[in-house]
Amino acid sequence: MFVKTDLKNEIFKITLNRPEVRNAFHPQMIDELTKAFQDADASPARMVFLSGEGKSFCAGADLDWMKSMKNYSLEENKKDSEKLFSMFEAAKDCTLPILGEVQGHVMGGALGLVAICDFVVAESETKFCFSEVKLGLVPAVISPFVLRKMNASFARQAMLTGQVFASKQALQHGLIQFSGSLDECKNILSKVAQDFFNAAPQAVRETKALINKVHQPFFNGLKEETARVIAERRVSDEGQAGLSAFFSKQDVPWKKDFNGSF
Repeated sequence: MFVKTDLKNEIFKITLNRPEVRNAFHPQMIDELTKAFQDADASPARMVFLSGEGKSFCAGADLDWMKSMKNYSLEENKKDSEKLFSMFEAAKDCTLPILGEVQGHVMGGALGLVAICDFVVAESETKFCFSEVKLGLVPAVISPFVLRKMNASFARQAMLTGQVFASKQALQHGLIQFSGSLDECKNILSKVAQDFFNAAPQAVRETKALINKVHQPFFNGLKEETARVIAERRVSDEGQAGLSAFFSKQDVPWKKDFNGSF
């Protein structure tokens, strides 16, 4: 079991459970996460709490899974990417409020999990990165979920450069809602949870369902489009070269030092 779930005190806990690989996800974990969010929505809980075991919340895609992608056909890549989109969609459509707690590394697709949360706390030393362009890939599947939450101007910069950014910037640009020490994060989570317990549970569900309906036109057709884009990038010359360089721990062929000036 790569995802642990537990319903206690009206809180449905979803915990990423592959700490030995920084909770990187692969097809089975994606299936388990999809089911976890669906089960949460059908439960009598009043909120969801999403977290990851170990030192890092999630490092994105699993290395062995990424290696196997090199040999996928275009059609296999599309189906694979559509399943990933469905996981984020199941989380987005959950009518329970989702609280998230992140730490360590939040890389690649993990930012999609952060984006589907309604309230996220991050330990102050947490590092975030849309790392895809460095590998010749595109943050395609997560982009609709990130761009409906995060400041679009900074998201554009971060996605295009693949730069690592700190929790302070993630807070400033709306990806997370609080950054601080572990104790401070726990305290603010307790306060927000109390706010949800003060609210009428069915009213909260219907409010979130309404918010999702308002946003829905933005998502129409994007499952197929984002799956197409990432599938084509994975089988492209750049994508293949980027993945090969990553696994052989060599520089990507397009990397150069900037020696100019403005």
